[in-house]
Amino acid sequence: MDKVSHRLGKISGFTLIELLVVVVVLGILMGAAVISLNLGGDQRGMQAYGQRMAQRIELARDRAVQNNQEWGLRVARDEYLFVVFDELQGHWIPQSQPPFKPDEPPQPLLYELRVQDGGGNELNTGLFAQAQDSIPQTAVETDSQELPDVVFFSSGEASQFALEVTPQNGIQDSVQGFRLVTDGFSPMALEGLDDFSRGGG
Repeated sequence: MDKVSHRLGKISGFTLIELLVVVVVLGILMGAAVISLNLGGDQRGMQAYGQRMAQRIELARDRAVQNNQEWGLRVARDEYLFVVFDELQGHWIPQSQPPFKPDEPPQPLLYELRVQDGGGNELNTGLFAQAQDSIPQTAVETDSQELPDVVFFSSGEASQFALEVTPQNGIQDSVQGFRLVTDGFSPMALEGLDDFSRGGG
């Protein structure tokens, strides 16, 4: 009986070498998984940031219609800000509270905005010109630096624009930026830079 139990114990056990091999193999597999996650993590972070930005812009458009107010978007080289036009005060008021406060980008980014009307003219024509006409002249003269670059009207219309967002460090080969595009009526479209260039834009 003692011999049988001794034999069973030897059969069901693992040697130290076998355990070390298993540990080494698991370590290699976990390391490979971490490396693969890191390689795609930056791009996924950029994509998620673009989706949240598009949703935030659509929310501003909805608020403009729901509250019967003109909303706007200011875009600087390294940041963006939502504003709303206060008819009583006669100027644009920054909206820096959630959900309109921009979230932290995955890395330093550059923002390049191109605003056009349906005919392809520049910012001072079309819908944006209508928005400037609606502001009291004194506000335009004293607060010209604070006008939005993009306007979301209470009627549901908006400026036609394309906003290109790229990594500030310029490592385009590993992390691609994105472009947010709207014709002023359709919902915001999120496009990869490669997709946009292949589409002839």
